[in-house]
Amino acid sequence: MVVSQASVLNEYKTRTRSKESVPGSFSADEQRKIAKLWLLLLKYLEENKDKSIKVNGELFKKTEHDWTSLKPSDYPAPKNEEEEEALTRAAWEQFTKGDSGIRRMGFRLRKQQLTHEQLVLDRYVSETTWQYIDRVAGRHVPLIPDRFFPSFAHPDTDTRNIRDVFWATVSTKNHPDIWVHRYLRSSGWDVGKALAAIKSVIEWRSTEEVDRVNFEGDVGLGLDEMRLGMSRLIGKDRLGYPLMYVRVRRIMPRANEGFAFKRYLVALFDTMQNVNRENERATMLYDFTGFCIDNTPLAMLQFMITLGMKPYAEASSVLILLVDNWLFNNLWNLVRPFLDANLGARIIFAKNIEEVKQFIDEDQLPVELGGKNAFAVNYKFPEDGENKKMFDMDGRRAAETNWRSRIAELEKATKEWADTVADATDSDVVDPELASTVCRNAAARSLSSAELELSKFVRSRNLFERLGMVNENGCLQLP
Repeated sequence: MVVSQASVLNEYKTRTRSKESVPGSFSADEQRKIAKLWLLLLKYLEENKDKSIKVNGELFKKTEHDWTSLKPSDYPAPKNEEEEEALTRAAWEQFTKGDSGIRRMGFRLRKQQLTHEQLVLDRYVSETTWQYIDRVAGRHVPLIPDRFFPSFAHPDTDTRNIRDVFWATVSTKNHPDIWVHRYLRSSGWDVGKALAAIKSVIEWRSTEEVDRVNFEGDVGLGLDEMRLGMSRLIGKDRLGYPLMYVRVRRIMPRANEGFAFKRYLVALFDTMQNVNRENERATMLYDFTGFCIDNTPLAMLQFMITLGMKPYAEASSVLILLVDNWLFNNLWNLVRPFLDANLGARIIFAKNIEEVKQFIDEDQLPVELGGKNAFAVNYKFPEDGENKKMFDMDGRRAAETNWRSRIAELEKATKEWADTVADATDSDVVDPELASTVCRNAAARSLSSAELELSKFVRSRNLFERLGMVNENGCLQLP
């Protein structure tokens, strides 16, 4: 079943989330397809329980630049606008010296009229948050453990165990069906296609070391991506979904280090999934006002589209594109062939703010777009000690052991539930009080709680947790 844009628009018009094909409202036929998919998944995981996938992705390529010798600031703060202009010019000249690739990027920065502080900041291309903190502190600050390893059961950092990667991914949800059913929806409820899609996602997460992305968090991300505010959580849309605001004009993929920006995107997507344990969708508002073609290179757009269609399929409610620039027409003609029907139905074009208000109320729109929402999640640096549990190896081992026990319980409960569903009447299949359903739901809750505890040892605290926006159940709480 392919979602239609008309049905999406109707949800926002009536301010009512569709209950069609979502957890808690599955039809008997959909429940049986989910059960069939789970039996195939469990068989696949059992057959490959000792199989590992070699890490060979691009998210953790090494940068060619070394910023460790740079001082905290090579330029004094400007006293007035004239001095800022002079200092910006000097910073730009030093910034572009001897590097044609960076010189081209520097020219783009000047065209966008970034401030002196931002331009000086961008001299440290691909410097991570951790590198910046170490450099300013003049010492190594132990924000997270220096050594990463996937798990005690599979400590090899050059490979990933298929079964571990699958369960580490689905157990970030309060119920694993929240994650699994997305691939049924995106594949038109074709069980075979959904199984192939999930296998592909697990392989991708393995080769690209997404667990390591979560381990490092924003500590390992580029400082400028975090501080320049390219994407910010600003509130909720009309349906109550978290609303991310992306200022496209601030996107500056690095000339020779696109992998660093891709890592930022994966971290952004995964962080939203980690704090969205119940509410499986989010809305993205892309502001294309004032953008130039350099902000959106085709390769990066293709990567973003791939994320939305495959690893994070069906994770978005709508993607609103606020466009006032004729350049976008040419860009869109290049992008459109890569879209699948489901993602395409959720892409909304808006020529002005009034059209955006069909999906986002004025009190949730940012002030800079003419709304009344002054709230925004601004970047806050990691603090020494916030990840102290990551250094507790005994605690991590105990949490991992408990997590694995809960996995075994859910696997057993899921097999029993799937066998029951196969022979039950339609009314029993959708009955939430069916004994096997009750048992499985309890096992799912236990697994989610075990993963939440384990996450304190294997995943560094994210910005939302740092700002106190995540409750004790691991769910994002918006004001």
